[in-house]
Amino acid sequence: MAVQPTTRFPYLVWMLSNTLNQRIERALRPLGLTQAQLAALAQLSLESGGGLSGAELGRRAGVTPQAMSASLASLEKRGLVLRGPHPTHGRVIEVRITEAGRELLERAKACTEPVHERAVALLDGEEQGELRRLLLRTMAALDIPYPRDVPEGG
Repeated sequence: MAVQPTTRFPYLVWMLSNTLNQRIERALRPLGLTQAQLAALAQLSLESGGGLSGAELGRRAGVTPQAMSASLASLEKRGLVLRGPHPTHGRVIEVRITEAGRELLERAKACTEPVHERAVALLDGEEQGELRRLLLRTMAALDIPYPRDVPEGG
């Protein structure tokens, strides 16, 4: 029996992704944040020894360098990140999160947590772990880089 187009894996992932993106954007709207900005703040918060370039943040967030540059300009204007010359690479601009950025990141996590919880509400802990492992393996098969906070094995 043939798999129906609406139950094929890519379609299901696309529908899930679109729905989650819309709901997360809606949850972030009161904070004036986009998902790309949230991703930038989250990745910067993981850097203990320094900052990151806009290009690296774009790669980690899955957006173009141009889109990340616009996101960072908005975050900088709000005092959530600082941009300055990289200490050893003169042409690279390094981005660092500010204390205000860390505080807003925590508020954003609280706003988006209900969306995350609802998405997996019908799965027990073991199923959630298995889904995560399978998604990470699928990402690896497609050469999609892991976010910084995800170990290589899932």
